[in-house]
Amino acid sequence: MNPTNVFFRVFSLLAVLSVLAGAPAAMAQNDESANAGEKPQRPVYLDIVPVADARYSMLPEELVASLANEALSNARQATIRMNGQDLPAGVRVLRIMYIVHQQEESDGVTAAVAASTELLRTSDEGDGGIQTFSIYNGLQQTLVQGPDVTRAREQLRIAFKKELQARISSAFQNAEAL
Repeated sequence: MNPTNVFFRVFSLLAVLSVLAGAPAAMAQNDESANAGEKPQRPVYLDIVPVADARYSMLPEELVASLANEALSNARQATIRMNGQDLPAGVRVLRIMYIVHQQEESDGVTAAVAASTELLRTSDEGDGGIQTFSIYNGLQQTLVQGPDVTRAREQLRIAFKKELQARISSAFQNAEAL
């Protein structure tokens, strides 16, 4: 066998092995550098609490949940909708409590919503109980007027969505929220 051919075969083999050996390390470095600035994403438990029967209101519970999900997806937060379930330790809960009032007058309709948006974190007490800590609490009062119920409902939904998005954005700007 020609010494030049042996040299090229050995050199080629070493080159391939060094590339293959270095690939996992390079990929791990890329993964680490990509994740260094980001904490692992955990879902946010979403708890929507209408203070009065919201089925027939201008802001039904499902609409408020949808608006909150939209705002959270824009903030790249996955959600789990709560339905009276017990919470595990170490989770975040976004609780939105709200009440809607509608009053028909001779010159149109006045609609109002008062809402509280609270971001909570649960922690294990050590004795098996779960303790809840408040990270953020934002309040909102929205008042709109429209010529009729349909227009007032539309204006209320637009205004509520805008303010809810601002409150959710504020809640997740806190380092404890992440």
